[in-house]
Amino acid sequence: MKVKVSFIRLLPAVLVVIILGAGLIFGMTFNLFLFTFPYDWRQYTIIGVWLALSIALIILTITTSYYEIQRKYVIVHKGTRKMIYYYSDVVYIDEYLSEKKKMIHFFTNQGHVRYLAFDRKGILYKTMLANCKNRLSSEEFHTRYPKVKF
Repeated sequence: MKVKVSFIRLLPAVLVVIILGAGLIFGMTFNLFLFTFPYDWRQYTIIGVWLALSIALIILTITTSYYEIQRKYVIVHKGTRKMIYYYSDVVYIDEYLSEKKKMIHFFTNQGHVRYLAFDRKGILYKTMLANCKNRLSSEEFHTRYPKVKF
């Protein structure tokens, strides 16, 4: 089953990239904007290119970020990258933080922490809670992985 990531959850990351891009583009053309106040075609072209790139980035991010829920694993698509998380590798899901932040906060059996943004209806979160059979309680997780911090 293919599940789209919520646009609200993607927006902060996209806005950071857009703002950094604006700083880069307008920083390189700082003299052009500073010393010529009645703007001519050059300034409007730079603003238009930045705006077009920003809109293209938003559309590209929305269309290429989704989850594929399979029987034994979840495939996370972020652009051209694919990451596979097997349900059997998930040892702990922090339910309190996940519900509070609307980000699935889980640990793998190798002690790595992973974050996945919620979809609109929370289907991925419910599926992971139901299918991850190797989950540990909080106390068991802390005794098995004492170096992992929340």
